[in-house]
Amino acid sequence: MRINKNYGLLVLIFVLVLLIIAGQIRPAVAEYGNGEEISESEYKKYIQLVKAIDPATGAALEAGDKEALTYILHFQIMNRYIANQVKETDEIKKEAEKSFSQFETALKQQFGTEKNTEQYYADNHVTKDAVKAFFLDQVKMISYFSKDIPDDKKKKEYEEGKKQGFFTQADVRHILISTEERSKEEARKTTESLVKQLRSGADFAKLAKENTDDTGSAETGGLYQYNEAQPLGQTVEAYRDAAMTLPLNEISEPIETEYGYHIMRVEKRSEQTYDEVKKQIESALALEKENDFFNSKLQKIITKENIPASMIKKQSQQPNSEQFIPNQTVPDE
Repeated sequence: MRINKNYGLLVLIFVLVLLIIAGQIRPAVAEYGNGEEISESEYKKYIQLVKAIDPATGAALEAGDKEALTYILHFQIMNRYIANQVKETDEIKKEAEKSFSQFETALKQQFGTEKNTEQYYADNHVTKDAVKAFFLDQVKMISYFSKDIPDDKKKKEYEEGKKQGFFTQADVRHILISTEERSKEEARKTTESLVKQLRSGADFAKLAKENTDDTGSAETGGLYQYNEAQPLGQTVEAYRDAAMTLPLNEISEPIETEYGYHIMRVEKRSEQTYDEVKKQIESALALEKENDFFNSKLQKIITKENIPASMIKKQSQQPNSEQFIPNQTVPDE
């Protein structure tokens, strides 16, 4: 009888343990592909990563924005689905390390000390290894989507970008006389007067500091340095055309744009070759393919998704598809 009692007690304990375990097991947040899953724990850790890497997107996630939460889940699924198909080469690892180093440099510039940077990781509940893995997956995706892009398409993209000034690097000084608070006639007369002074030998930087309405360049004496980080191709057409064609160190005639009248002097200018920007072009085209996959093909491989109701606090618009994804380049072959 004692044995039977002990056996009954063991069975009861076993049942209780199973019930406890069952209560702790939560259904997958998503299922995709051939039975792959993303657990609630994995999803929440990924959200923490995104918050750490891009606080702007993190704010929408923290607010429980349903569209943002859904978008991040879909991106995590795509990340895994694609990255698992890409071999981890030395070139890919090198490019991922480069991206992580750039991220770390940005953090140190923002927070000042190594101690504060380490605290940033702790406050966001992420590790350096997790962030490195995130960047590695991004490089794998770029590598995957950059395959089979025809050379003629890359060269066409280069020629189009070149015409628009995206591959022109230039040092340009300018003075803006705005038409926002003065008439066009008054602005033009002021500009013409400044042109005469400059052509008579006046110091451009000094006149720019004293007269320009462009607050972004007043302190630098009207100087803008256009490069990959600040592309000339993103400026207004009339300004861009002048920057690309004006003879070096020549004072321009007044140039009218939607902002007013500009006086320009190009001090240095060069054009990047196709070979110099080939990887940059491949990355841009790969991102187009990635966005196409995300928007038109990803949903076909997702068999289930169920974001916990407790995480959703409000409904709003879907975040920009590129807003939290770090810039990547195609790894060397």
